[in-house]
Amino acid sequence: MRMMLWIITTVLLLAAAGLAAAGWVFSSQILVPAPYQLFPEWNLGPVREVSDGRYEVVLPVPSDVPPPQAARSDAEGTFGLLWEGGAGRLGPVLGRGDGTVVRRVDVTRGTPPSEGLPARIDVTLFATPADRDLAYEDVTIPGPLGPLPAWWLPADAETGDPTTAIVSLHGRRRADRTETLRLLPTLAASGASVLAPSYRNHDASPASPDGYFHYGATEVEDAAAALTWLAGQGVERVVLVGYSMGGAIQLGLLAEYPADAPEVLGVILDSPMIDPFAAFRIGAEKMGIPLAEPLAAWATRVAGWRAGIDFAALDRRTTAPQVDVPVLLIAGTGDMTTPIEEIDGFAEALPQAPTYLRLDGVEHVEAWNEDPERYEASVATFLQAVLPR
Repeated sequence: MRMMLWIITTVLLLAAAGLAAAGWVFSSQILVPAPYQLFPEWNLGPVREVSDGRYEVVLPVPSDVPPPQAARSDAEGTFGLLWEGGAGRLGPVLGRGDGTVVRRVDVTRGTPPSEGLPARIDVTLFATPADRDLAYEDVTIPGPLGPLPAWWLPADAETGDPTTAIVSLHGRRRADRTETLRLLPTLAASGASVLAPSYRNHDASPASPDGYFHYGATEVEDAAAALTWLAGQGVERVVLVGYSMGGAIQLGLLAEYPADAPEVLGVILDSPMIDPFAAFRIGAEKMGIPLAEPLAAWATRVAGWRAGIDFAALDRRTTAPQVDVPVLLIAGTGDMTTPIEEIDGFAEALPQAPTYLRLDGVEHVEAWNEDPERYEASVATFLQAVLPR
């Protein structure tokens, strides 16, 4: 009997230790920012130079169903290709082989591609606003933790409206300010000034004191600092734009909007993170972790304890009824980061029905890449409706 009790106790202790270890490891995946790097998905196949700056590249087609988003080498649309040392704009699929595709790539920066280099697909094709033929200023916003880098595109004093600005906020981890560049010409064409700031744990911005992502719980302070900076530039009205976690931050900002900040005219959300737990669950499923949902729930509790975050309070369906301005919502049913059901639930909870560009089969923040003209027209129409005439 004593031996049996000892065995049971040992098994329970080992199980508890295993559960604690799993929760700690997966919560680190949730919380700890990865250093900026290529995050390659595969190596380039044979490369043939077609003309100066243009190449034909053989890319492997992953056998995973569905493959990781950054590995979809045969994705149709306007995408970038990143490789070690360079980047380029992908052309259409020119041919298919056994587990491969051939695509043209126009080099936009860095060294030319060559066989064997680590690489991945990316939604971002540009490095700075200059790549979009836009004049801009590199500015620094005083943030609560230190200086926050930003791109500033002031409106023309004669043809534009310097008292109105659009604040475009990028997403998390792999994303940085370059994510905002796809839409930047459309925003600038509205006549408003445009600010594309970064926030803690991204670009050259300071790290959080604990070194963790907080999914909008504290990043909202940096977004508020951007509003203070804009007020100092004479801005009286703003439109908020957010991609993925940037959308969650903008929604968090609305929920705690500073009384002295510029008036909000509208919000544009592309694949916004609505409930962090849903993204964590999908992440566990992508990693092939058994019992993904209960493990994600446990890891979320551990992450909340480590970082002092109440993740339940970050479910933006609970704050949606407070959003009393027009909303343009852009999302894809194929989103494998933010489930479309979460975004649908957020849309239903808004007091005003949003303008909802809900796209069949489109992946996370890929609506522009799938159809730039449709995307830009939707945004331009929304801005025309909410901006002062």
